[in-house]
Amino acid sequence: MRRVWHREGFVQDDEAARRRLERDGDAVRSAEAALRDEPDSRDRHRALVRALSRAGDLERAREVVEAWMARDRLDPEALTYFSDLLGRQGDAESALRELSGVVDLQPDNVRLQRRLAKAFERSGDVRRACSHRVALAEIQKTDARAVGAALRCERVLGEREAAERLLSLMPDEASRARAERAADSARGERVRDDLLVNATWRADEDLDLSLITPQGTRLSWMGGRTNVVGDDAARRGEERIGLRRAGRGTYYIEISRRDGSVADRIDGTVTIRVLGQRRSLPFTLTGARTTVGLVRVAGRWRMERVNGGPSGLRR
Repeated sequence: MRRVWHREGFVQDDEAARRRLERDGDAVRSAEAALRDEPDSRDRHRALVRALSRAGDLERAREVVEAWMARDRLDPEALTYFSDLLGRQGDAESALRELSGVVDLQPDNVRLQRRLAKAFERSGDVRRACSHRVALAEIQKTDARAVGAALRCERVLGEREAAERLLSLMPDEASRARAERAADSARGERVRDDLLVNATWRADEDLDLSLITPQGTRLSWMGGRTNVVGDDAARRGEERIGLRRAGRGTYYIEISRRDGSVADRIDGTVTIRVLGQRRSLPFTLTGARTTVGLVRVAGRWRMERVNGGPSGLRR
C-alpha cells in the first residue's frame, strides 16, 4: 500500500463567500490589534494589508499600504499590493503604472518583466508590451524564446534595425536560428488547465474579472503569479482568466467595473472549471464591484495498492 496525495476543487456561491468574508473579518481585527502593538513593523503592515484585502475592505487596506510605503517608498511588495488595490478599485492605468515602478526598482527581475509584457499584450498596448519583451531578451541573451518574442514584436512595430541588434547579441548562428524559429512560431496563451474562470455579461461595458488569493493578492489580466493565463482584457461582454496550477486554499471570484463607478445594473454569469469540476454562478453588479463566489482547492490523500488499485479515500 502507498499513500497518494491529490487535489480536489470545489465551487461555492455568493452566500458561502459572504460567510467566509465574515470569518475573514476576525483576521482583520487580530491584525489591526497586532499593528497597534508594533506600529513600525513591516511584517504587521503586510499582515493587515493581506487580511483587509481578503475581507474586501479596500479603502482601509489602501490606508495601511500607504502608511507602509511612507516608511519605505521603494518596497516592491508594498508597491505590488498598492497596484492590486488600484486595479480592484477600477484604476487599471494607475495599477499598471505602479507595477512598472516595481520593475524600475528591479529591472533584471524576469518574472516582473514577463508579467508586465503579458499585461500590456492582454490590454492591446503592443508598444509597451514590446519594451518589456526587449528587456527580457536583453536579460536572457541566450534564451531563444525570449529573444524570439522580442524579435516578433519589434518587427510588428516596424523596428527592423532594433530586431537585428537583438539577434546580434546572441552568441552564435545556431542560437540565432533558434530565435528566428521562435519568432515565427508565435502562439497565443492557452486559457485552460487546473482552474479556468469565464465571465460573460449582457452590457456593452468593460468589466474586470479577478481571483483574490489566500494571501490577499489579486490575479487578473494583469497577472499576479507566473502561472496566470488570460485573454483580451479589453473585450466587452466577456473575460477569462486561468491558473495552470492552482495551489491549495480559497480564492474569491470578483467582478469590478473598469472605471470604479456606480452605474447601471449589469447581469451576467461566471462559469468555473476547477480540477474536473464545473459550475456556473449568476451575478448582478449594481455598485463598483461584487464577490460572485469562491473556489476552494483542497488536498486529499488515498491509499492505493502498489499494483494501482485504490483502496480508500482520506481527507
